[in-house]
Amino acid sequence: MRFMNKLGVLASLSLVGGAIGYGLFGPASLFAQVSGDGIPPRLSNIEIVSLNATTSVITWNTDEDADSEVNFGLTKDYGVIRDSIPNKKTHRLILEGLEPSTMYHLRIGSSDEGGNQALSGDYTITTKGVMSAKELEKIPVDERVIVDRAITSVRQLKSMEGLRAVSEEIDDVAKKVLEAPRIIGSPGVKEVGSDYAIVTWSTDQDAGGVVRYARDSDYRPGTDKAYSTESGDAGERTREHSVRVNGLSPGTLHHFQVVSDSDLGLTGESRDDTFITKAQLPSIMNFRIIKVEADSATVAWRTSIPAAGTVEYTNTKTKEAKSAGSPVFALSHQLKIAGLSLGLRYTAIVKAENIVGDKVTSAPISFTTIKDIAPPIISKVSNESTLFPSADAKVQTIVSWGTDEQAYCQFFYREGLNPAIEPSGLGEEKEPRTDHVSVVVEFLPSTVYQFWVECRDEARNKTKSENFVLFTPNKEKSIIDIILENFQGTFGWVKNIGK
Repeated sequence: MRFMNKLGVLASLSLVGGAIGYGLFGPASLFAQVSGDGIPPRLSNIEIVSLNATTSVITWNTDEDADSEVNFGLTKDYGVIRDSIPNKKTHRLILEGLEPSTMYHLRIGSSDEGGNQALSGDYTITTKGVMSAKELEKIPVDERVIVDRAITSVRQLKSMEGLRAVSEEIDDVAKKVLEAPRIIGSPGVKEVGSDYAIVTWSTDQDAGGVVRYARDSDYRPGTDKAYSTESGDAGERTREHSVRVNGLSPGTLHHFQVVSDSDLGLTGESRDDTFITKAQLPSIMNFRIIKVEADSATVAWRTSIPAAGTVEYTNTKTKEAKSAGSPVFALSHQLKIAGLSLGLRYTAIVKAENIVGDKVTSAPISFTTIKDIAPPIISKVSNESTLFPSADAKVQTIVSWGTDEQAYCQFFYREGLNPAIEPSGLGEEKEPRTDHVSVVVEFLPSTVYQFWVECRDEARNKTKSENFVLFTPNKEKSIIDIILENFQGTFGWVKNIGK
């Protein structure tokens, strides 16, 4: 038998035996409508099974022969399906024509031949569909059927064109109905380092979090490529966002914008903002004493990046503190601390400063001033001679060398290798230095010379280099000299010409 319930849902009556168990929903309280013998059937073993998207089966037992009745509907205002013959203790009714993915209320009833009726309490059942129960809970009740049918229809699409058309329509509707995630307030830069920044912000709904950014020199406002790089997770779903941006340039102005996308691709964007990364801090390496003298000390160190350096030194006896330094940005540093007192102990530290003024400090070192008895050390001696063509064929020789401390040096030489020959010398340097050069123009072409240098420091400690040998370039021959040499080799008599 088939009936129409009062909600207009077509339902069918079936007396087929057997059922699949299903969990019960709602209270199991019963009440009875009494007539005849005054004792209504007792309902038991009520089971409700959703077979598919549109069909459910309800089974139950009574302790005496009775008819079968199910009231059901989308609310507690039930419709009804009934088998009115009171001749069974095991009951089974099938509800057909239900809406998929829809929750129904229902109530079980049975009456015996005397018209005594027993009714159950309210139960609920959700019909099957393409959506899970968890997804269903998020969808408004009046939209669930529409959503289910739409998903079923979309799954039948096979062409790219059909899928694209549906996707574009969903995007258009979403933009009209829904709002894009809204950035609450202004994004903040929580932390900035020399090569990274941490950007935080909030949205008014769950959304992804991406930071677009670019150096000031690469920023292109008003274009689709305003920002050259982005970082973050567009797929995250949260309202509190934190993105660490790495690989930034130290001491540089950067532009940035935060972007949050919803599940439907609606985008919320912030305004452009900026931050400046910290400049890279230098590391101080190999801070050491090069030389200690009666009234001075020479220190040296290296830095990991070009930096200016200041040495702060303290007399441990008087506690007097002073400083000396250089504003030059370099990797290798050497500084002579002057004006010290003989026989006193000093401590010193280096402060290295990067280009934006950030400073780092070394560990301290100590030294005691002593009388200087060590002479300068001479090294890196080299020479180079050049012949200048002219009537008298002049030779210019440049000799260079270095010393490990400030020193006054003098260049000496002699022609040939005979030590008995009295040497000649250039004048002593007027100012002390560590890099030395002498230019000699007295040398003759095609000649062997022996030379050396003698140096003294400000404490008059003297030293002499080893003896070095150089050969000046050969004099170039004229065309006439070459022709005569050729003839002389061919005709011996040529050598007698002019005699």
